[in-house]
Amino acid sequence: MPMAIDAREKAGNSRRAFLGHAVALGLAGAGLQADAAAPRSTDTPKVLTAWMQGEQSWAGIWTPGQTPRGVALPARAHQLLVLTGAPQALVLARRPGEYLLRMDPLRGKALQWRTMEDDRYLGGHAALASNGRTFFTTETDGDTGQGLIAERDLRTLEKLREFPSGGIGPHALLLEPAGTLMVANGGILNLPETGRRKLNIGRMDSNLTRLDLSSGQMLAQYRLDDSNLSLRHLAFAPDGTLGIALQAEHPQPQDRQAAPALALLLGNSLLAVGWAPGQAPATWDGYAGDVCCADNRFWVSAPHAGWLASWSVEGEGLQTQALAGAGALAASGERWMVGGDTAALHYRSHVPQPQRYGMSLPWDNHATLI
Repeated sequence: MPMAIDAREKAGNSRRAFLGHAVALGLAGAGLQADAAAPRSTDTPKVLTAWMQGEQSWAGIWTPGQTPRGVALPARAHQLLVLTGAPQALVLARRPGEYLLRMDPLRGKALQWRTMEDDRYLGGHAALASNGRTFFTTETDGDTGQGLIAERDLRTLEKLREFPSGGIGPHALLLEPAGTLMVANGGILNLPETGRRKLNIGRMDSNLTRLDLSSGQMLAQYRLDDSNLSLRHLAFAPDGTLGIALQAEHPQPQDRQAAPALALLLGNSLLAVGWAPGQAPATWDGYAGDVCCADNRFWVSAPHAGWLASWSVEGEGLQTQALAGAGALAASGERWMVGGDTAALHYRSHVPQPQRYGMSLPWDNHATLI
C-alpha cells in the first residue's frame, strides 16, 4: 500500500501548511463587526455557528441584522461547542477532519489550533467530559478505518488516550447522566485521500454504541433492521429518550423516499419512526440534517428537501414547516432555532408562530444558541 502511505504523508504536509495559512487568516479576520443601525433587544438571539463566504469558511457569532465575522478556518467546520464557564468554544473540522480550534467567539480570536495526528481524522463532533478539563472526539484510524473515541485536554487539545468507538464512521456523541457515552457510528468510511467519497456503501454497519468512559469497554450496541440507514446526529429529551437523525444510503430513489428521518432509543429498543401513507413530503430523499429536542418534541431538519419536521418524544403527532435549505438546529431551554438558505426561524414555547429573520450567509452544518 505504498501509494496510500505517500498520500497520507502529503496530506500531513499540506495540513501543516494549510493550518499556518488559517492562523494568519484568523488573526487578520478576527473581530465581530456589527451593523450599528441593527436593532438590539434582550430577546434577540445570538448563535455560535460557522458559515462560508465565497470559498472561505469562518466560525463566530451570528445575530440578526449584523454581519457575522469571526475566525477564518482552513476548511469547513462541523460542530461548534460552547465551553462551560468560559467565553470560549471548540470548533471541529468536518469529516474527514484535520484540525481542532479553541476560540474566543466574543472577540473572534483563535486561542489554540491543533493539527490532527497524521493517521487520525475527526468525525466532526465532540462532547465535554464531566471533569471540566477534557473532551471526547469521534475519530477514524486512517490505516485501518476503525472508529475511535479520543479524550483530549481542553487547554492544549492534545490527545490523552483513545479507545474503539464500536464501529466505522463515528459521528455524533453524547455524555449520558450515568457517565456513559453514547456514540452514533454512521457506518460510512471516509478518508482524506478520497475526500467525501463513501468507501464502503453496500457493506455499511451503522449502530448506536454505549461505552464505559473509565475503561472504554462497550456496554451495549443497538441497530436498526434496515442496514442502509446511517445513524448520524443525536439529541436527548428531558425524559431520557434519545432521538437519532437518519440518512438513507439506499441505491434506489423510491427506497430513500420511503426511509424514516428519525429513530428513537426507548429503553433498550431502537425503533425507526416511519411515515404514515402520504406523510413524507414529495421532496424527501432520505436525508435528515440535524436534530434537537425542544418543547418536548424532536425536531429534524431536511436541507435537501427544504423543510423542518417534528414529532413528540413518543414519535407521534408529525408537524412540518417549509424552509428552504433547513439545516442547522439550535435549542436552549424553551426556545430553538433553525437556519435555512436565506432565513432563520426563532421558536419559543407557547408562542404560536416563529420569528423570522433574514440572513445573507447560511449557517453551515450546526449551530448553538448562546
